[in-house]
Amino acid sequence: MQPRLLTEQEAADYLRVPAATVRKLSLGRVVLGTRHRYDRKALDTHLDRLAGLETASSQSMEQADVELARFISNHSRLAGPA
Repeated sequence: MQPRLLTEQEAADYLRVPAATVRKLSLGRVVLGTRHRYDRKALDTHLDRLAGLETASSQSMEQADVELARFISNHSRLAGPA
């Protein structure tokens, strides 16, 4: 199992960028006392956004909204007068 929190060097290796570049990033940084760690999930989410990909949670929320709207339109007579 891979750790969720990464050291600066591990985050740099994961992103395949120099550690100096990771140091400049504020995204995904978690401060534990005097130590800085980088959240792997936050890094992944940011990369997904940069690539124009949707995250699973946003897809599921959009799908839930579509299904709710469909249900409401199909069952509007049950809602009664507005």
